[in-house]
Amino acid sequence: MDDSDINQTNVIDSDESNFISLKLAAVNNKVRFSILEILRDNQKYGKNPLYSREINSILFNSYNINITPQMFGQHMKKLVDANLVEEIDVKKEVPNKIGKRTVKSFVLKEDAFDDLFLEISFLSDELFTFFDLYRSNQKFHDDDYCVLTIFNGVDKGKTFKIQKDESVLIGRAANFSEDDLPSVSILLDNSYDTISSISKPHLRLFYENDGWYIIDEDSLNGTFIGDIEVQKGEATKLKSNSFLKLSRGNGGAVIYCSFK
Repeated sequence: MDDSDINQTNVIDSDESNFISLKLAAVNNKVRFSILEILRDNQKYGKNPLYSREINSILFNSYNINITPQMFGQHMKKLVDANLVEEIDVKKEVPNKIGKRTVKSFVLKEDAFDDLFLEISFLSDELFTFFDLYRSNQKFHDDDYCVLTIFNGVDKGKTFKIQKDESVLIGRAANFSEDDLPSVSILLDNSYDTISSISKPHLRLFYENDGWYIIDEDSLNGTFIGDIEVQKGEATKLKSNSFLKLSRGNGGAVIYCSFK
């Protein structure tokens, strides 16, 4: 790898990728998943926001989940920190109090699942598929590898371990096979039709000095970390738990990238 490749390093200053990882971790829990369902159903029927005692009561009566107020508070903090739930002040009548009191209540954020590629009326099976892909990626963690897992489309679930001494091209297969190409390549199915083919290298991934980098060398529709487009021709240093988008929307590929 020529040192000139990283003389000007572009760093994406965005917490989006970390938020996605936080969301997956936050929802992958029976109690928190149940809380999200409660809030979703409550908002679906246009009811007022729920405060902690109301949610805890529904957890016990409808889900047979009995937790202390302290434990409930810890679960809610994880959901709020993951940008899934919003805490708001609402005036309500509460037990053993006269008149309405201002209490901390909770609502499911309208954009809670936008960056997880799900509708707010998420289905359990679809969400748990994301958990499976996330866990599959994490189990391959090793100090010497960058692990890539494809999160959508025909190649969904494919996982690749990239060694530090490899420079890898990532793009649509077009009419090529790996034997036709000068370096290690990840060939995506041609159904990802908005991605440049390997004949015009969409993306190069490599390790240099202190971290993992990508360079979008010649793509038509761009490469994105979260929703931020990387600058073409410049090395961009990756953060672990990044979601790379090769093009956006239909015909693009979403690749989860992690490393130690």
